[in-house]
Amino acid sequence: MHVVLVNYTYNRLLTTPEALLERYDTLGGWARALASAGARVSVVPRFGCDTDLTRDGIVYRFVLDPGSRHGGLLDRPHRIHRAIEGLEPDIVHVHGLQFARQARQLKRLLESRGSDAPIVLQDHANAPPRRWLHRWTLGFALRRVDAVSFVSREQARPWQEGGFLRPEQRIVELMEGSSRFSLEARARARARTGLTGDPVCLWVGRLNANKDPLTVLDGFRRALDKMPRARLAMIYGSEDLLPVLDRWLAENPSTQARVRLLGLQPHRALEAFYNSSDFFLLGSHHEGSGFAVLEALACGVVPVLSDIPSFRVLTGRGGIGGLWPVGDAEALATVLTARYSRLHGRTPDEVRAFFDEHFSWEAIGRRGMAVYREIIDGRRGRSHS
Repeated sequence: MHVVLVNYTYNRLLTTPEALLERYDTLGGWARALASAGARVSVVPRFGCDTDLTRDGIVYRFVLDPGSRHGGLLDRPHRIHRAIEGLEPDIVHVHGLQFARQARQLKRLLESRGSDAPIVLQDHANAPPRRWLHRWTLGFALRRVDAVSFVSREQARPWQEGGFLRPEQRIVELMEGSSRFSLEARARARARTGLTGDPVCLWVGRLNANKDPLTVLDGFRRALDKMPRARLAMIYGSEDLLPVLDRWLAENPSTQARVRLLGLQPHRALEAFYNSSDFFLLGSHHEGSGFAVLEALACGVVPVLSDIPSFRVLTGRGGIGGLWPVGDAEALATVLTARYSRLHGRTPDEVRAFFDEHFSWEAIGRRGMAVYREIIDGRRGRSHS
């Protein structure tokens, strides 16, 4: 099976192929995962010049075709589509629902050339547009692709209810990406990071309203009655709510003494912080998937997360961690202390085994190939009918 992965996003600041692949690392991750599962894989990214690159048997065909960064109404990437046609794909995987209009253009071209290659669009935390023209044109295009993938089928509901997807349209579940972080002995990692506590809790995310750090802090505070030696470390890039957090901590000095605000850390340093931790806490109101959660799982950290669709998938509906209602600090404390009572020496290995089975790049490659076969067989079945 020849799979072509397409990235229509154009970023003029990425001036070398290496910079593009580093910026969109999930693109290469998907390509390697599918190749390891037995696919022949080509990748077609939009770029500032034409050039080819081959890595690990995967062809990266960079195409000069500047246009809208976000798939605008007038964006017609003819050169990309001709490059994809020349690759003679069995299936095309397009990243981003906002590029449905471009995917429909590609589909019409392939069909005019006699190709029955289906097209799959993958959600990346996209939201239905609000302006009527974009709603109409995007919905018209989305209803004509062969399948749309989300991390959780529940995430398709706004698109279905808004009329963007046909009732009978194929919806598949595929994880956006994974992590190459690995499990390490807790004592060794803590010797490097200096984190201590029983348990050590970790937050990694933006300090904004969606991530809801105040609810997490309040839940942690409530859990201290049963976990007096607990500590919470917080790593964050954006600081939108940092003044609010500082005020909250000043008003709760007993909790402040148990919280370390570590600010921005290099991504390569995060692996040691995850491996220093027992629990990963996050209170998001919505997420496309949850890359920080994937990194935590890869390092054997028990996730205690808000109960949203993508987090249900990432925890096996709470089987490998804990889920609590969005915004409910008391529920967070209850779930956290309950999971603390169940910690044992093999817990990190059990969490890592769950990650390997469901969310490692190898698992994603196997799942992707199975989904592609179903889509291809389904399309051929309809054609024969």
